[in-house]
Amino acid sequence: MTRLDQIAQQIKNNSQPPVHLWSPAECGEIDIRIDAQGQWFHEGELISRDALVALFASILWAEDGQYYLVTPAEKLLITVADVPYVIHQAQYLEGAWVAVTNTHEQVIISADNPVQLRQYEGNWLPYVRLRYDLWARVNRSIYYQWVDMALDSGDEALCLNSNGYQFAVAKM
Repeated sequence: MTRLDQIAQQIKNNSQPPVHLWSPAECGEIDIRIDAQGQWFHEGELISRDALVALFASILWAEDGQYYLVTPAEKLLITVADVPYVIHQAQYLEGAWVAVTNTHEQVIISADNPVQLRQYEGNWLPYVRLRYDLWARVNRSIYYQWVDMALDSGDEALCLNSNGYQFAVAKM
């Protein structure tokens, strides 16, 4: 089994709760905020326990441009500055890009987990779809790494490939 196969199996085995199946009638709000760097806050205080952030991230749901924490019993609106996740690591492995979020979630960039260029603070930056309608913005160092690799490859469109999926990393 290759390293990429091992990562794909690990992603598959690390299943998320089935929030897409939950439609609770009880709706409300909770004072949880995710800032533009992907840091989670409760009542203004940084949530410093990674396990708690990972738990909340596992029940995150996006709907009509809003973000919610969802359980079978309730759906609570939270505030998100940009997107809830930030890609802070990326590795090119056996022909595919494996990205890691601030919540330690891994994703293999592909047609199922595409990259989309979006405007953020006046710049076009790559965002990676994780699941449902949840996206992660690529941090600055990964962005520069990808642009350098696209330039080195001679691709004038500034594109990279991941497991047969081609994606743009910047706009010219």
